[in-house]
Amino acid sequence: MPEGRSPISSARISTGDVARHSFAIVRRGFDIDEVKTYLQSVARSIEVLEQREQELREAVAEADERAAHPVVDEATLTASLGQHSAQILRHAHDEAAKIVVQAQEGASTLLREAQSQANEIQAQSEGASAQRVAEAEIHVANATKEAREAVERIRYDALAEADAVIARAKDEGRVLLEQVHDARKRVMADLAGRRRALSIQIEQLRAARDEMAASVQGVRGSIDAILTQLEHSDDDARAAGLAAADQARLHVPKDLPEEETVPSVEAGEDPAHGGVTPSVDELFARIRAGTDAAQDQGGATAEAEEADRGDSGVTAVTAVTGGEEQRAGPDQALIARRDDLLSPISSQLSRHIKRALGDDQNRLLDVLRSTPNVGGEALLGPEDLHLSMFTLAAQGHLADAFAAGTVFGGATEGVIGSGPAVDQAAAGLSRTVVTMLRRRIGDGTNGGEEVAERVGAAFREWRGERIERLVGDFAVQAFSAGVAAASSPGGHLRWVLTSPNGCSDCDDNALAGAVAVDESFPTGHAYPPAHSGCRCMVAPMTA
Repeated sequence: MPEGRSPISSARISTGDVARHSFAIVRRGFDIDEVKTYLQSVARSIEVLEQREQELREAVAEADERAAHPVVDEATLTASLGQHSAQILRHAHDEAAKIVVQAQEGASTLLREAQSQANEIQAQSEGASAQRVAEAEIHVANATKEAREAVERIRYDALAEADAVIARAKDEGRVLLEQVHDARKRVMADLAGRRRALSIQIEQLRAARDEMAASVQGVRGSIDAILTQLEHSDDDARAAGLAAADQARLHVPKDLPEEETVPSVEAGEDPAHGGVTPSVDELFARIRAGTDAAQDQGGATAEAEEADRGDSGVTAVTAVTGGEEQRAGPDQALIARRDDLLSPISSQLSRHIKRALGDDQNRLLDVLRSTPNVGGEALLGPEDLHLSMFTLAAQGHLADAFAAGTVFGGATEGVIGSGPAVDQAAAGLSRTVVTMLRRRIGDGTNGGEEVAERVGAAFREWRGERIERLVGDFAVQAFSAGVAAASSPGGHLRWVLTSPNGCSDCDDNALAGAVAVDESFPTGHAYPPAHSGCRCMVAPMTA
């Protein structure tokens, strides 16, 4: 029996104690379920023995009860049954006493045997438990060793895999870093090239501005000189008129009547001018006309600049009518017809876009009233819905511009469908407006500018000339697409300049002459506009 554990006493052991007996749980011990199962079988065996002992005890108690409380006393039985019956009764009492003794001895024997069996079973279970504990310890030691070996293998494999992953990551990082450096170099080179190009363009624009300023100053000086000469001419003319009148009075024949001695300067007759003497106002007018002619021959800047533009394909004729200078040319009728068709459509388109801008601003302000300081997508809404608002406002009028272009190109109205040209123009117009609005409203970097202030500033930027120019660009685009669509597949178009102050791209396109409908002009454009604010046009080539 293991040390430190008290033996089970036969005086206080029971089946319930055996079944409920618990053992201390140590790190290395028996299988608890197996021990409990074995103890339960021992408890059942003890329970059977106790039941047998109880039956015997009940039998002995019943015999004792009968012996202690006979129904009749011995004297009565002796008197009634006689001496022989009394002997039988005494013999029965003796036998009962013997039976009781034997029963008590048997019960004691059974109890000792049960106690002995329990002790043997306990000893066997303790031995088996010790053996199982030893086996379990061996298994645990083996399992621990195997687990440690497996952990070491897994750890080694994990370290090796981690090193490989780190190496691959470093290689990929180096490759990505090199790609980023290359991309950065390309971007910086591209930006530097663009910066140089922009710098050149800025310098060119500055030079052109200075040249234009010098031209304006020269024209202003010429005008001041002309006005000064006109003022002196008026004084000289008056002096010459008075001198002529004085000479006329001095050289009058004395035999003439008094009323004919002084010729009328204002409305008299002059034989040298068809019998009619010019008035002073007519004389002044002739002097001014002569001065203007002299100045024009001296080199008026506007006339010289218009003559220098003869290479652009536009022949300008200057006519002075009512004191205003008007320019006319061979394409003036085409330009006027285009403007008559397109101007009403552009005006309606501009009004509708401005109305859409107002509705959009009111929508955003309503959102801000209900949810102050909201921004981003929550304020502006989905971009697709934002685009559709302006696309719907522009699409119908751009379709009208396309139809007007087909009529201008010689097709019957309504015969040629707009196709993707109108959709592209409407999408481009709405994309330009919405992108700039969303960028301006979403830009919260202007100091402490509130959201409502950004909304108002963004929509103020789109009022007036800016939206007029943008609407004009896309109206010209839709109209020009209609002209190109109305031309026959084998037809040709020519680029028509509508302003003498066009850009170099428009000049190059005009110099190209006739270009097939399915080809592009030298700048890569199929039709105007070639730049923002371009109002040139294309016209079909006639035989």
